[in-house]
Parts: sequence; C-alpha cells; structure tokens
Amino acid sequence: MSMSYSIKNITLGEACEIRAGYAARTALTEDAEKGVPAIQLRDLHGEQVSLGVAGKYALDGKLDRYLVKPGDVLFRSRGENNTASIAIGNAGETAIALLPVMVIKPKDDDLLPEYIAWSINQYEAQRHLDLTARGTKLRMIPREALEALPLHIPNVAIQRMITELDALSAAETQLLHELADTKRKFTKFALLQQVRNAELHANEARHNDAQDSLKSTGKSQQTKP
Repeated sequence: MSMSYSIKNITLGEACEIRAGYAARTALTEDAEKGVPAIQLRDLHGEQVSLGVAGKYALDGKLDRYLVKPGDVLFRSRGENNTASIAIGNAGETAIALLPVMVIKPKDDDLLPEYIAWSINQYEAQRHLDLTARGTKLRMIPREALEALPLHIPNVAIQRMITELDALSAAETQLLHELADTKRKFTKFALLQQVRNAELHANEARHNDAQDSLKSTGKSQQTKP
C-alpha cells in the first residue's frame, strides 16, 4: 500500500478556530461546590494538561465560547514559554479556559489536534512566535500572530505517525531520566554504605586496641612484686 506525502501549506488561522480565554472582570473566587472548572496558565505543564486539575471558580456571563473539551489545544499566549498542550480528560469532561490561555480547535477532521500542538512546539514555529511577540517585562503573543503561523499539513496517516513517534520519544526520554535518577540514588546509597562500613571498621579497630591496651596493663600489674 502506497502512502501519499503531499503537504498542504496554510496558516494556523486558516486551519483552526482560535479563541481567547475568558477574561475575569474581578479577582477569581474559588467555589468548590457551585464553581465552574477553569484552566489557568499555571495549570499548563508539558505536552498534556488534564481537565481534572482545573480548580472551580465563581464565573459569570456566557461561558460557552470558552469551553475546553478533551482533544482541544491550549496555547500559552503570555510568558517566556509560548507552547501548546493537549487537553485530556474523561468523556464529557469540560472546563473553561482563562486568559491568557487560548483555545485552538481544528476546523476539519483531517487535522489532528496532537499534530497542531506538535507543530506549534517545533523550533520553526517558536522562532516565528519569538519575532512577533510583544512586550518586554510581560511577553505576549497576539492572536493575529498565532493565526498567521505557517502550518505544514501532511495527510492524517503521516500526522498520526509523527505524533505517535514523538510521544514514544518523549516517553523514552522520561524513562531514561528516571533510570539515571535511580542509578544516581543507588550510587549515593552505595557510597554512604561504604562510609558507614569504614566507620564501623574504625570503631571496631579502636575497640580492639582499647581491649588489647587493658589486657596489657593488667598483665603488667600482675607481674609487679
């Protein structure tokens, strides 16, 4: 079976719907019972973000346009790290995206959200965002700059292959880090044991020397007239 390698070159704004997150008019108030689950910038870590980590807050107004579902792409529009994450969660689980988080949804089924996030996080795309960033103390990526981001879209099979290989590579890297950390801990433990053994041997040697000294003293006293 042959595989097509044709690529469609368009912008992110042409391929996806991009929405800014909900802008709270006042300071957020937590409400664990009646509040609405909301994803903040601080919740976005790594390439995935679980909707289950969303805290509940008292939000007013129409919230539908800010709704995040599993599979949506969340973009960090402020700060030094302007990368994207995939929202994950159980079926039917939702949350509201809060500014400066932006929500990216593909317009067609032939574009995988995982591929969108992967593309945004690549060096070429990050370079584009660096050149369009605004602000000095508080770096910000405007929506129009994100919409103008070039996107190279192969067919779905290639998109899936790329994202799966990338996920495997990330998993391998994580395992290697965990292995290195375990080896480091084992080495520290082994060295500590060596120090403890050396200290134990030194204490035993001192004890034996003391016993020998006492024996010698006792013998000398017995031989005195």
